[in-house]
Amino acid sequence: MDLGIKGRNALVFGGSRGIGRAVARVLASEGANVAVCARKEWAARRVAAEAAEQGVKALGYPLEAWDEASAGAQVERVTHDFGAIDILFGIVRHTLRDDGRSNPGAPRWSARLDDGFLRFRALTEALLPGMRARRWGRVLWMVPWPENRSSVEGGVRAATAGALTAWLHCVAAEAARDGVTLNVLKPPPFWRRPAPTAGVRPESDPATGGVSPPLAGTGPEDRGPSRASEVISAGEVAAVAAFLLSDLARGVCGRTLKMGAATAVRRRPNEAGA
Repeated sequence: MDLGIKGRNALVFGGSRGIGRAVARVLASEGANVAVCARKEWAARRVAAEAAEQGVKALGYPLEAWDEASAGAQVERVTHDFGAIDILFGIVRHTLRDDGRSNPGAPRWSARLDDGFLRFRALTEALLPGMRARRWGRVLWMVPWPENRSSVEGGVRAATAGALTAWLHCVAAEAARDGVTLNVLKPPPFWRRPAPTAGVRPESDPATGGVSPPLAGTGPEDRGPSRASEVISAGEVAAVAAFLLSDLARGVCGRTLKMGAATAVRRRPNEAGA
């Protein structure tokens, strides 16, 4: 299927592994040039090198956008190298910086929430005017299922995701008049490295990045809505993301799209009859 994005410039925010890496590869395979931003510059460059094998321009950048100001500076750097950015994909995660404190207190909690929300909003706002002027643009932020982290970090992440989603919905209708779509994607639980448990070994799929979670009663899946037998791969999420970032999705705007676990269900061999 031709997604109609050949020659477009895409910025993938948080694309060093998993879903972000898969999205970068899919966009490149469709002919889009890709700028990959990740916390580790070597990882961003590795993914960019993979994308470049598709015959497109691809570069990797260190992810230094912890606040609103640095987010804007990073966009300037990318646009200097690529020109106008048509596509923005990012993953809402890592909103807390580890300073060894499990309870940062109300003022620091609020500051971290602001840093998280404002950097995502700043990235979007930096690119929106150009997209609207060209009357074409795609913005998609993905909110992954929370990982098994501290309650403080989980709370900040949930609040950040909620604030970003609400803001996107507010500006989406006006942007849609100029051919720009803004959406939020929420995939089902996605396990990359389940915690090891006695007698249970996670099963990984190197080709897709999908990982089967441990059996029921042994991991974080017991606190979520998904059964232990359900799993979705990075490639499957990336395929949905690529569609939402394509010319084919011009009628989808201002929505939070939830991927059901039924989208991709696999069973471990010993659960075939369960």
